[in-house]
Amino acid sequence: MRKHLSILIALTLVFFLIADTTAASASELSDLDKKIKDKKEQLKEGKKKEKEMMQDIVALEETIGELDGEIENAEDDLAVLTEELEQAQKKVRKQNRNLSKRLRNMYKNGSVGFMDVLLNSGSFTDFLTNLDMVQRILKSDEEVLQELKDAHDEIKKKKKEVEELQAELTYAQQTAEAERADVAAQKEALTKANKQAADDIGDLEAEREALEAKLAAQSEQGEISNSKKSKYKEGALLWPLPSSHEVTSEYGWRNCPFHGREFHAAIDIGGASTGSPIVACANGKVIHAGWYGGFGNSVIIDHGGGISTQYNHCNAVYVSEGQKVKRGQTIAEVGSTGYSTGPHLDFRVYKDGNAVSPWEYL
Repeated sequence: MRKHLSILIALTLVFFLIADTTAASASELSDLDKKIKDKKEQLKEGKKKEKEMMQDIVALEETIGELDGEIENAEDDLAVLTEELEQAQKKVRKQNRNLSKRLRNMYKNGSVGFMDVLLNSGSFTDFLTNLDMVQRILKSDEEVLQELKDAHDEIKKKKKEVEELQAELTYAQQTAEAERADVAAQKEALTKANKQAADDIGDLEAEREALEAKLAAQSEQGEISNSKKSKYKEGALLWPLPSSHEVTSEYGWRNCPFHGREFHAAIDIGGASTGSPIVACANGKVIHAGWYGGFGNSVIIDHGGGISTQYNHCNAVYVSEGQKVKRGQTIAEVGSTGYSTGPHLDFRVYKDGNAVSPWEYL
């Protein structure tokens, strides 16, 4: 009686430990789902901001280009005005020299010059005529000199305006370039953050796949453990891929393109295109149907007596967990999901939860 009681207590403790482990694993899976969702939202928002920043950079580059053109035009205008100012200054200086020379001659010669012209007039009428002529000459000199001075002042004023405009354009250009550099630096930092977020998502999804596979394996072991009470009565297993018998990788040691040297606990059947039907090897109950980590889409069937079969890398799965299936029933189709280099079926057989060579039962 005590022995039976001890066994019962032990089994109860094991049950609660398994339940706690399963609950903890399910909670971890939920936490990972939330982290993946949050990271994806973060990445989505980051990508949106990165796109907006790229648009800002393009707009600023266009502005800088326009300012470059305006500065170049202003420099051309400034060069023309500088030349005109120089010419105007020469004319003013020349007119000043001519006027000064005439005045010096009048001062040195006394009555010679304008006074001589006036005093040597033959008549009063000639005097008035000569006087008018002298006045006109003097007035003309003054007007020409004033016009030259006005032209000089106008050119100088325009030159100052162009110089001020050029300074404003240069400042605007420098400001735009500084803003562009700032936005570019922010974008570069955001791009790095987005890449890190994408890497984090990849790591979290890989962690989730591993945990999911662990949960599926726990479920499978539990189902198989229960199925040991029944006997396997099906005899030889039916070939799982009717459209092809081409074995591309045998059960045993091999060099894997993903994991290097490893023991391959399956036979890979190739030579069938994506979508080719995969059938159940014997009557049984589906204990897993769906994603299974590196195996991709996978189906596991318990056939009783501790025998189970596994069909991996499926393109699509046509059955669900708990469903009973018949020998030869289509359960999935050939694909290349999970760690796979092309369409094929990775076929496995388990005895009491341990992988064995499928050839022992085919």
